[in-house]
Amino acid sequence: MIALVSLAVFFSARLTSTSAAFPTDTLQAGAKPQAAPVQKLELRYDKPVVGAKVRAIVAGLPPGKIVDLQWGTVTGDWVIEDYYFFRGMKYSPASLSLGKFPVEASGRLDATFAIPEDYGGVHDVIATIDGQAVAQNGLDVTQSFEMTPLFGPVGTPVELRVKGLGWRAMENTWVVNWDNRGVGFVTAVSTRGSAVARFRAAGPEGDHPVKIYTGWQGQSYLNFQQAPNAYLPRPDFTFRVTPSRSSTPAVYADEYQAYPLPASEIHMANGNLSVSPSQGAVGTQATLRGEGFPAGTALQLFWQTYVGSRVSGNGFSPQEKEIAKVKVGSNGKIDFPLTIPLDLGGQHGLELRENEKPLARTYFAIETSIVSMNPASGPAGTPVTIHLRGVGWTEYDNLYAATYDNAYMGYACGFNSQGDVVITFRAAGEPGTHLIDLFPGIYQGPPTENQLLYRMPQLTYADDHPGNKIPALHFKFEVTR
Repeated sequence: MIALVSLAVFFSARLTSTSAAFPTDTLQAGAKPQAAPVQKLELRYDKPVVGAKVRAIVAGLPPGKIVDLQWGTVTGDWVIEDYYFFRGMKYSPASLSLGKFPVEASGRLDATFAIPEDYGGVHDVIATIDGQAVAQNGLDVTQSFEMTPLFGPVGTPVELRVKGLGWRAMENTWVVNWDNRGVGFVTAVSTRGSAVARFRAAGPEGDHPVKIYTGWQGQSYLNFQQAPNAYLPRPDFTFRVTPSRSSTPAVYADEYQAYPLPASEIHMANGNLSVSPSQGAVGTQATLRGEGFPAGTALQLFWQTYVGSRVSGNGFSPQEKEIAKVKVGSNGKIDFPLTIPLDLGGQHGLELRENEKPLARTYFAIETSIVSMNPASGPAGTPVTIHLRGVGWTEYDNLYAATYDNAYMGYACGFNSQGDVVITFRAAGEPGTHLIDLFPGIYQGPPTENQLLYRMPQLTYADDHPGNKIPALHFKFEVTR
């Protein structure tokens, strides 16, 4: 059924007519005429989701003029300060053009546009001529969800593709429940309302219900029919676990995305310094290369990091240590093999000095890596240990939130142990394959906000995690009889 949007009350302040005329005898010669009233723009569509076609209709416009249809929206992102501090999300007003359309000879505009890939919620649609608004209405974009695949063995990667997630509090955080247990939360703050939530199929053979809820602070709001936002969709899916075996490894990490490192800092004319590769796990064999350095000298190479703790009361501070002497060739070039030391995940400086004088600095990013899970099988109650290295230290990448068979288990941090993390628990459940997944979370948000949300698994980590998009880590444990 075709829907006709009418948000006259909502937009009454903006639609107030400017045509209230002064008495003619008070008008002075040369006075500017009053602007034409802003009309209501008629919007027709089947369903207000991203990509849907919309007709915009209005009459009484100047024939032959060109109408620029403007879409009111916001730009959004996570806020990080001084590399370390996570300040939450921020949105700013913005607009974009939906296209330019001619007014018919009859003075009628009949234009068609597609709802852009954008945040959900109410958006202004404004028809402008020569920069002046002539017609306006609002369009309330709703959310859409698609889950794929719908069947497969235990461990099958599942993707929930979302579009139109809102930016306001009641529309910007959603929750995935698997078998009536919370897996984690879904956001699209930095990706204009679109993202992919990733998790794995878990449990015995047969059907498993997957329910998507709205959820402030990452908690599923169960009686949503009675909520102020009851009109929002809360879709249901069913995943069928099949008896075949998954082809995914027993232990693996998602692919690590490129880390946004600063440019190298050079304090010499015509010099440069770089490290290749510029990111990798603890123990990575890298090469430090440079040119323009004092020929034949032996330079000091310093590794820069942070040490301390947020919770001990002693705080934390930068630390550096000399890790090598680097010989410069007779041509002023450097080609030096380097083994990345055991340390915190994330950004580290590599600084070359001559007699304590800084000459140049480049950067390396340590990736989180899996050392081991031991054992990989045993009866229910078996003690299990997972060992990680390179866990981060900033407020946004210091935390991994764990699930066991898609149920939240707890979280682990790596700052106090300089990125070296050991997690212990006991295997549980019936004989068969059981999944342990470690999802990126956020250790700490702004002090004015409730912290519960941030320490839950963020399922949209690959698209929308703030700062460095750290990967999820995956494990299987076989419970035996």
